[in-house]
Amino acid sequence: MTNDCLTALRNARALIFDFDGTLVQSNNIKWRGFEVAFADFPERLPEIMAYCRGQHHTMRTDKFRYVYEHILRLPYTAEVEHQLHVRFAAATTQAIINAEEVRGSSAFLRRIPERYETGLLSSTPHEVLLDILGRRGIREYFGVIQGAPVNKASWLGTFRRERALSAEQTIFFGDTADDMRSAQVAGCTFVGVGEPDVFAAAQYAIEDFRNIDLTHA
Repeated sequence: MTNDCLTALRNARALIFDFDGTLVQSNNIKWRGFEVAFADFPERLPEIMAYCRGQHHTMRTDKFRYVYEHILRLPYTAEVEHQLHVRFAAATTQAIINAEEVRGSSAFLRRIPERYETGLLSSTPHEVLLDILGRRGIREYFGVIQGAPVNKASWLGTFRRERALSAEQTIFFGDTADDMRSAQVAGCTFVGVGEPDVFAAAQYAIEDFRNIDLTHA
């Protein structure tokens, strides 16, 4: 699969990366954040978590609102929203800053040649994302950074069209089926990162970023 990825890299001019689960092993931290945020409703937690896990790239605030209005059937006020964000951040931000990287990701980012334009596209709130990237010491590797609120497919499509790039010239690295669908809708090449069986339908997939030698791309 690494060889296939190198084939894609040879044709590319822009490399865009998802963050959670793609560059950093932080997905489980995010799930724990929702458990903490809704800890006052233990009897409804299985239903809440099933919804949150099933809506991987729905913005955090939208998930909070849906849970309150459609699962708990309670008023979603500004005070409630603030409290949920505070709880979630307390459970996740520092943990994600300290989380292990997806193997080889930081070395891969450091080795990206100047001929590639780079970007980071995440459903994490934009200001929180910038803080995490800065404190992990990887913000400098991305020419463009976009966090939530964002529609990934729309953003990728606009990015590609504004630069007059073809599908083969624009690679999006992601770790979920939602990432793959966003790339397909936007007309980008997708490289799945993670367990191979998750991306059986993907043309390109890698387990992690080790052993990808960009000097041969």
